Amino acid sequence: MTSLPLGTAILGRYVILGAIGHGGVSTVYEAIDVVMPRRLAIKALAAAHAADPWARDGVRREALIIDRLRHPSVPRVYGYGDAPLPDGTVLPYVVMELLAGVSLATRLAQGPLPWTEAVPVAAAVADVLAVAHRRGLVHRDLSAGNVMLTPDGIKIVDFGLATTVERKRTLPGKPRLTRTTVPRRQPILPAHRVTTTAQPADDVYALGVLLYQMVTGQSPYPNMAQWPAAPGADFATPHFRCVAPTPVLAVPGLPRDVAEICRACMAKRPTDRPSGRDVALALWALATPASPATPHQTLR
Repeated sequence: MTSLPLGTAILGRYVILGAIGHGGVSTVYEAIDVVMPRRLAIKALAAAHAADPWARDGVRREALIIDRLRHPSVPRVYGYGDAPLPDGTVLPYVVMELLAGVSLATRLAQGPLPWTEAVPVAAAVADVLAVAHRRGLVHRDLSAGNVMLTPDGIKIVDFGLATTVERKRTLPGKPRLTRTTVPRRQPILPAHRVTTTAQPADDVYALGVLLYQMVTGQSPYPNMAQWPAAPGADFATPHFRCVAPTPVLAVPGLPRDVAEICRACMAKRPTDRPSGRDVALALWALATPASPATPHQTLR
């Protein structure tokens, strides 16, 4: 994948300092804003995909999704649009907060986290999911590579595969979430090509896998070298829905509540998994030693 050369100016304002990450159809650069002197991150569509309308819409969709979340654990978006380059190419771009730190995947390469470190990370992720689900969004690509450990806290990145859902009432009971158009009174997001029906329970399952990886240092699927198998692999496919969850291994000193949360998130049936909100509340309670003790409650 060809990167924009050092010194490339976007809109005469953002000067490229170098590539810091590559995705399937885009590249993330470190840049400096010469109008408001500060370092930023710019995610730009790769030139090879400049003519793909789906890829172009994806850049705008991701910017709108991140802006809709407005969560401290999600990078801020400062702007987006189409950037005319000196060679005549026009590339969609998003200007975002530049993150310091390392990915959770990089940290896990050194071994598992103590549960006292893993729980706050999982709690922050669950908090983002709770807000996303309440605002009609499903991430669909939650993995250790998309969780950043920064001096400012946990940051969830890469919403390129995220899609929208809206609440529909059923008879009787809780609202059902189905993939459809974005709710009213919000910016219309470009359509996303998805091959499965996305649902919040899928994100919760991925969170359970993430928590498992953090406390054990390994995948819950011993026959798979990596989970998901590839960037964007869909854990909502029938294959993953039919795989029984692997019990959390006996980790010395791991509280029963943490193991129970992980087990509940990875329940085989989506309807048996807790909501992102319930998981966030349970994890934050465990991550806050000063909070009053509460009776153990089984998540479902």
